[in-house]
Amino acid sequence: MKTTLVAILILTHILFPAYAQDQFNYSAADVADHLVVITCESDGVIKSGCGFVAMMNEKPYLLISQHIILGADKISFTSPTGRIIKPRSVELSNSRDIARLALAEEDGLALADHHPMGAPIAVFGSNQSQKEETALYGTITGVGADIVEISAEFNEGNGGAAVLNANQEVIGIASHVTESYNHAMKKGTQFENKTRRFCYRLDRIQWKRVNWKQYNKKYGAIYFEGKAASDQIIRTLNRWADAPAGQLRSKNTEQMAGSCRSQARRIRMMTEQRDLTEYLIEELEMQALTLEAAAKIIDRYGATFR
Repeated sequence: MKTTLVAILILTHILFPAYAQDQFNYSAADVADHLVVITCESDGVIKSGCGFVAMMNEKPYLLISQHIILGADKISFTSPTGRIIKPRSVELSNSRDIARLALAEEDGLALADHHPMGAPIAVFGSNQSQKEETALYGTITGVGADIVEISAEFNEGNGGAAVLNANQEVIGIASHVTESYNHAMKKGTQFENKTRRFCYRLDRIQWKRVNWKQYNKKYGAIYFEGKAASDQIIRTLNRWADAPAGQLRSKNTEQMAGSCRSQARRIRMMTEQRDLTEYLIEELEMQALTLEAAAKIIDRYGATFR
């Protein structure tokens, strides 16, 4: 009976987010001073992200996603209320896409000590372009050792946002979205054609304190370059797939494939460094795999027109 009731509550909140919202007696504006807008510039490219201030071990920290600041030449942190935030030090989670930055603040959001299934939650972030707070409501639909699955329909742009419960406590930090495609094994199950959204828990984390300027110069730059290279080659291959065959004959495929393999080798060499976090090692290895796979595809294109 209890299991059935929880299932009904979860389904209700998934189908009708307004029901979850009704459980909150506060709004995004009430926690705005603890929300943070991150603005980064890398080689002239400007990007933004979300973060928030929370109390951990009775100390205030700014919690953000590692990938937002990796490779950035300039970084600024401001609250939607206009408060400028200046971190004192940087610690990186060894295995999760999280960084925490020590602050001189006097307070922050409290962490939740439990994550009950079916509990209403909200993803609170900041809209960089409109300079306002945002809130997306849902429920907890799954709980793991490192992550919590939620139904609030946030997207990748909300990564780093605070996921709070109705008591204004932090459930986790908004992390990633996965798409579940058609597969025979999933047909007729709850995972068929389903978009799933996750946040990282903030307990049981192994933190690694780093000299950010040195760490970012040594590793952030290669991460940023590798991501830009892999994103660019994927866009190129997508254009090739739709282009008339005659347009491909002029491409210097050997040089492009060689460039992909060279970049992949540089990245793989970097993953052997001992002071890297496990999270960054996995990210760099994925970039290398992407570039190596792209090189093989380019080789096949080139062989077609020789």
